[in-house]
Amino acid sequence: MSATPHTPVPHNLDAPLPMTLPRLAEKQRLGEPIVMVTAYDYPSAQVAEQAGVDVVLVGDSGAMTVLGYPSTVPVSTDEMLVLAAAVRRGLTTPLLVGDLPFGSYEASDEQAVATAQRFIKEAGCDAVKLERGGSSVQRARAIVQAGIPVMGHVGLTPQTATALGGYRAQGRTAERALRVAEDALALQQAGCFSIVFEAIPAAVSRALVERLEVPVIGIGAGPATDGQVLVFHDLLGIYDGHAPRFAKRYADLKAQMIAGVAEYAGEVRRRAFPGPEHTYSIDDEQLAQFLAELD
Repeated sequence: MSATPHTPVPHNLDAPLPMTLPRLAEKQRLGEPIVMVTAYDYPSAQVAEQAGVDVVLVGDSGAMTVLGYPSTVPVSTDEMLVLAAAVRRGLTTPLLVGDLPFGSYEASDEQAVATAQRFIKEAGCDAVKLERGGSSVQRARAIVQAGIPVMGHVGLTPQTATALGGYRAQGRTAERALRVAEDALALQQAGCFSIVFEAIPAAVSRALVERLEVPVIGIGAGPATDGQVLVFHDLLGIYDGHAPRFAKRYADLKAQMIAGVAEYAGEVRRRAFPGPEHTYSIDDEQLAQFLAELD
């Protein structure tokens, strides 16, 4: 008996195409701004998906915004993988990038590759991101050579903020700006498909973007970058910790969330909730039989 061919599933021509590295590079070439946001769970991933962003980063900022740590440093690889896997389940179209947490890649190329592989295999990420230049350039090169796309990150790198003098802008002197330039060019040479510029003077970013071939995603780095990224909880007003100067708030969801929960609490205390429309019924005969047998 010959096999019956499967009926082909019609393709939805209106559905957006999944973001890929070639499409990201094409957007840069055409001058189309790249939109990137962070996400840390299934609901935030669904929001990013339906809002039509290009890239979603499962940032180690989730250590603070979701897990309650005082900084990004304490978060573990296992914790980041749980967040990334949840985001993966909520995404279809955007490129998914996982942040390699502090201590998970610095020791050796072998450690870096092994951690990156976990983000791809266990969490379903399309790429990974690591911070700094210096030794991180070699780690990025090793991961790229292992077949995993890498996004770089220069300027203010939160994982090593203490060594940088705190959470402050970088590249504000000629010497420090040259250091940022060296790191960015080295990461590009190592094979990074894109680089994040964080808290860098706009004029410095503009000069470097003109000299780089890969897309540059800015966060507090001015308008000349090829795209922008903001932390999900900052732009929606959910996180009430320190808000950096470069974070613009597009909504105030935490206030609305508090108001909603407070209204619920008030209705419970007044016995106004639940109402008849929130309850289930039972047939009178069945109820009578139940009560008789119960007694």
